[in-house]
Amino acid sequence: MMDEQIAVSLERIQNCIQEINKSEFTTSEVIKKYLGRFCSDIGTPAAYSFNAQFGALLKRNELRLGIIEIASNESIKDDHGHRTSTSRWRLTT
Repeated sequence: MMDEQIAVSLERIQNCIQEINKSEFTTSEVIKKYLGRFCSDIGTPAAYSFNAQFGALLKRNELRLGIIEIASNESIKDDHGHRTSTSRWRLTT
C-alpha cells in the first residue's frame, strides 16, 4: 500500500514530448527530458519503480497526451550503461 505520492505534471510531460520533437519516442526519452537524466531502477519491483510508474502514467493518459504505445519492453541502456527496457510511443495528433 502506497502512503505517499510524488506529483507529476501532465502539462510538463506534454511539453517534454513536444521538445523531443519526433513522431516516435520512448518512455526513457520522456523521463530524461522531464528529470534531466534516465537511470534504470535496478532490482526495484515495478510497483515501486519511478520509471515503471511513469510509463503507466503515460499509458493511462494516452488520449490526453495525444500518444499511443506501439511497442513495449524494448531493450535499451540507461545513462550509466545499465540494460533496462522501455516502451515506444507515437504521436496521434
